[in-house]
Amino acid sequence: MEDVQSEAEQLFATYLLHWNAQNFEGVAECYSEPCVFVAPAGTVCLRDRKAFVEFLKALFSGLNENGFSHSTAGSKSAADCGNGTAILDVADVKRLKADGTVLETIDGHYVLKNTPEGWKFAVAVVCESGWRER
Repeated sequence: MEDVQSEAEQLFATYLLHWNAQNFEGVAECYSEPCVFVAPAGTVCLRDRKAFVEFLKALFSGLNENGFSHSTAGSKSAADCGNGTAILDVADVKRLKADGTVLETIDGHYVLKNTPEGWKFAVAVVCESGWRER
C-alpha cells in the first residue's frame, strides 16, 4: 500500500456512497469473499456476494422501517499491518433520518485485505461510539 491512509479512506468513501444509495451490490463489492461482521446482535460470516446482498436487504429493511435516510462518518485512522492487511478505524458513524435526527452513533473497526481486485474489507466490527477514549 503506497499510502494506507488515503487508500483506506477512498475504499470507505466508495463504500459509504453505495451504502447511502442502498446499492447492495456496490456495498458488497467493497468486501472480500468471504467476509465477517461482528455486531452486538451477533457475528455473521458471509461466504459470497449473493449472501452479502441478502444480508444487506434484511438489514436495510429494519433501518428503513425506523426512517433511515443516510449515514455520515467522522475521523478515519488507518494502519498498514503488513502482509497485505491493514486496519481502518472510523469514528462517529451516524445513521440519520432525512430530517437529521440521529438513529444511532457507532464507531467502525475494519480489517482490510489486499485481493486481486484491490483492497477490500474482510472484517467489520460495530463498536460503541467513543470506545477508544475509555
